[in-house]
Amino acid sequence: GVMREGFEFPVSHDVWLPLKTAVLDHTPRSGPAITVFALLAPGETMQTAQAELTTVGRRAATQFPTTHEHLEPRLRPYAMMASPADDPAGMLILYSVYVFAVLLLALICGNVGLLLFARAASREADLVVRTALGASRGRIVAQMFAEALVLGGVAATVGITAADLVLRTWTMVFLETNMGRLPFWFDLSLSPRAFAAAILLTVAGAAIAGIMPAIKITRGMGHRLKQTTAGSGGLQFGGVWTVVIVAQVAATVIFPAAVYWEQSQLRRVDDFDAGFAHEQYLAVQIGRDYAVDGGLNVDAATLERNARLAATLEELRLRVAAQPGVSGVTFTERIPTTNRPQKIIEMGYDLDVSDVASAKSDGGASALAGGSNAEPPLRRATIAAVDPSYFEVLDAPVLAGRGFTPADAVPGTRVAIVDQGFLDQILQGRNAVGQQVRFRFPGPALRRWAPGNSGDPAGPGDWYEVIGVVRELGAGAPTQPGRAAGFYLPGTPDLFDQIHMVVHVRGGDPLTLAPQVRAVAMAVDPSLRLVGVQRVNEVNDDLLLVMGLWVRIAVALSTVALVLSLAGIYAVLSFTVARRTPEIGVRVALGASRRRVVAATFRRPLLQVTGGIVVGTAIVFTIASLIKYTEFPGSESDLTLQGMAMIIGYGIVMLGVCMLGCVVPTRRALDIEPTIALRTE
Repeated sequence: GVMREGFEFPVSHDVWLPLKTAVLDHTPRSGPAITVFALLAPGETMQTAQAELTTVGRRAATQFPTTHEHLEPRLRPYAMMASPADDPAGMLILYSVYVFAVLLLALICGNVGLLLFARAASREADLVVRTALGASRGRIVAQMFAEALVLGGVAATVGITAADLVLRTWTMVFLETNMGRLPFWFDLSLSPRAFAAAILLTVAGAAIAGIMPAIKITRGMGHRLKQTTAGSGGLQFGGVWTVVIVAQVAATVIFPAAVYWEQSQLRRVDDFDAGFAHEQYLAVQIGRDYAVDGGLNVDAATLERNARLAATLEELRLRVAAQPGVSGVTFTERIPTTNRPQKIIEMGYDLDVSDVASAKSDGGASALAGGSNAEPPLRRATIAAVDPSYFEVLDAPVLAGRGFTPADAVPGTRVAIVDQGFLDQILQGRNAVGQQVRFRFPGPALRRWAPGNSGDPAGPGDWYEVIGVVRELGAGAPTQPGRAAGFYLPGTPDLFDQIHMVVHVRGGDPLTLAPQVRAVAMAVDPSLRLVGVQRVNEVNDDLLLVMGLWVRIAVALSTVALVLSLAGIYAVLSFTVARRTPEIGVRVALGASRRRVVAATFRRPLLQVTGGIVVGTAIVFTIASLIKYTEFPGSESDLTLQGMAMIIGYGIVMLGVCMLGCVVPTRRALDIEPTIALRTE
């Protein structure tokens, strides 16, 4: 059949196949993952549909407590399936862009407010004369509001036109190049709400930028007239504008620091040391049509299914290993250098010998009942289930003890191998071999102990004996601060939550072996699904792409923010000093030295700029400290000495640029005759 043009349901699909599955043919927690779509009946809402579905869920929980007791059916809008809300990393990037955009908007507003206030202050003499000639305060305020509204309207028109042009000609191409094909219902054209928001913001901005300075200027016009005729400095920037200047300078420090941090994160991911020659390895993810049930409700059908899968994977291993250029094949639950689950580790030496013996005998119940181990130290380790041949294929000899054997992968065997990071961070100089370890899920509210490797019916509080130590092999993700403490458990791939086959290819590009691997998999079992084939050193390319996209966005926004801030600060400080030309003329006429005049002129701008630099630097260092000591205690700081030096150096440069705004008008005022300076007003 052929569907109508534009129909790409559910997201951006072109070809549809019939769903061939029978729900009743699968045991609980097995079978393929299925997404259910529903059309609301006429007049119904999401709330009423959710209420009905909740009732159905409660009924199912009562009838099938073993499998449905903790399940809660939920409805969500159809478009949410393609929303970044389903991806924590995507939401983090989206909210980061929002934060940058809001900060940039605040920076621009402060900059424009300063410039418009300076513009209004420069017209003070004109407004005083108009007031003396009979112009009312309301008329002057209305005129300045109208002028600001015209300026804002022109700016809004330019902005809306540019936004529409960019969205239609560049944004779609940019998004699909960096993020893949977008859902077919995405419409990047400006909506009527966008135009309405632009109009409201224009009016509000004109009111703030036009009315507020006008009110301040027209307040006490009689006194203002005396100040002007006496040759005083006239209207000055008050405390509010001082805060705005300080905030702008602080932002010019924070923005580059944020970009530097993002760039350092990107560089760390790109330069992450996997611990082995990962460019020689091919990673193949094997999809499964059912979920591992973790050892619960294991029936004969499940055991038979796992046995068939184990035999299929072993045959696949042997055939791939026989291919030319292949020197080894192994399986792992997670590819090295990718995210792996972390759990809280407790060592046997944290307990008395009697506690260890009782914990082994009763499955940890004594510890859970409030023994000496009621609150173990919070040491986190990265858990990885691997095939016994894993370290041999990765050319990682055992540094101490012994490696895994096929007998260790039998369910019920409680042995583990740790890496050098585990040895340094958790054992801290103790002999690793023979140590007793157990682990639980992180989170203070969860007191139950974690099971062993996937599919292994380990009881609560099972102890594992460390039998060997290997070097660090990318147990942690590149984005994880500090070193990871790797903790490896033996297992068979049929019980892995995710099945990854790692192939060592010597001499040549590992990706050239992909066609042979696919052909072998098809020959072994046509139902095998290879859902991902890539070089191991490229498993983080998607992460690098997203991080690179965010860095480019941050650089663009920061550049705009810096240019606007520096231009605004320079203009305002220059204007402020220029306003003091009559004062400088009087002081020079009275015999003040040039040095004293310069010092007096520079004092206030210098304090404002220095205050902004100090505030911005303090915020940067505070955030860096919170990241280091609060969220990731014990990790290395991302803000290195080089980064600190760069931020401090940037602050000094920023101080020089801002001071340049004072130097030019001050020097100009000092070079003219006092009598001429007194007539500048």
